Amino acid sequence: MDDQPFDEPLMTGTTRMSPTGSAPVKFTDNQLDVFRVLYPLFKNEVFQRREHMMRLTAFAGTVLISIQIALFILPPGPTTTSPTSWFSISGVTVFSSLFAYLILQQADRHRMAKQQVIELEQSLGFYHQEWQLTGETLFPKNWQTDWTADRSVALYLAILATLTTLVICSMLVRNGMAM
Repeated sequence: MDDQPFDEPLMTGTTRMSPTGSAPVKFTDNQLDVFRVLYPLFKNEVFQRREHMMRLTAFAGTVLISIQIALFILPPGPTTTSPTSWFSISGVTVFSSLFAYLILQQADRHRMAKQQVIELEQSLGFYHQEWQLTGETLFPKNWQTDWTADRSVALYLAILATLTTLVICSMLVRNGMAM
């Protein structure tokens, strides 16, 4: 059964088709053990990084919306000076910039983990034609590249930038500094 390219996945001494399809690749028990440990770790890392980006965006958005609501509810103070206003605007800008940096950092780590998962899948030939008895690949070939067209990070940053702009504009209008 080991000389068959279609034996059960991740069995001891498994034979897989090479990524180029030229010849089967033989995996040792040690290599399969490493794969069994690494693949779930990297797959989990991909999901965790995506979740971190969403949570960072949600938290920053909640803070910015809370500031926006406070600006509408609380009456303006009679002694608001220009330096105080600019200090407040700078604080909002630094806050948003920090969260944008954290989102980009998580996006980079997400990208690296996703690349590693795809490399592990390619090493086992999951994208190779004839992986299954039906002659099809185990995973669709477009899964190798679809993630590069993911625009979620741009959406997270756009939400953050929009809310930041709204808060800054509200601060300027509230203090009579607009236009």
